[in-house]
Amino acid sequence: MAGGKIPIVGIVACLQPDMGIGFQGGLPWRLSKEMKYFRQVTSSTKDSSKRNAVIMGRKTWESIPPKFRPLPNRMNVVISRSFSDGFAHDTEEAIIRSNSLENALNHLEDKFRDSLERIYVIGGGEVYNQMFPLTDHWLITKINALSETALPSMDTFLDAKRLKEAFSEQDPAQLKEFLPTAVELPKKDSDQRYSQEEKGYRFEFALYNRK
Repeated sequence: MAGGKIPIVGIVACLQPDMGIGFQGGLPWRLSKEMKYFRQVTSSTKDSSKRNAVIMGRKTWESIPPKFRPLPNRMNVVISRSFSDGFAHDTEEAIIRSNSLENALNHLEDKFRDSLERIYVIGGGEVYNQMFPLTDHWLITKINALSETALPSMDTFLDAKRLKEAFSEQDPAQLKEFLPTAVELPKKDSDQRYSQEEKGYRFEFALYNRK
């Protein structure tokens, strides 16, 4: 990015067509192939000397099973208005706590610009909505239920209108170029999209860039 700015990337799985992203504070599905993609994308870098940060709200942090947090090989940044400090780096727990998104981003740029390749925003809904003016890209897994019986309940949604207004979907070649080589993509389908099926869902990986 121009001026050495760390690129900010939203990454989220959305149920089509309404872009549902959650139910009662958690994911309504457990798709191992999609989670593998998320893990590889957020953990991998093109520059081996750098790593990525993942930013999340407190509820998203608490929804991660304790044995899996902090998310390994990534700088974990947790946002909550309840935190007293503007920015606190707990090196023992390998996480950063911040009382606002603005404080977190400013400190990441100031303190870690040379060591971070990308900042990934990983949820939840409120944090995603705050990030719309700030993100440079979105990596969206577009999920479709293969039958009505597989259609889960949703109560949290990505703002599809804001996404469409400010971002445009790229072709699959752009997605492949954008991702580090360590990220494993499925074979292209008949529409030349990177998609696959699991547990009654069909999902496709897509990249959106700011217009």
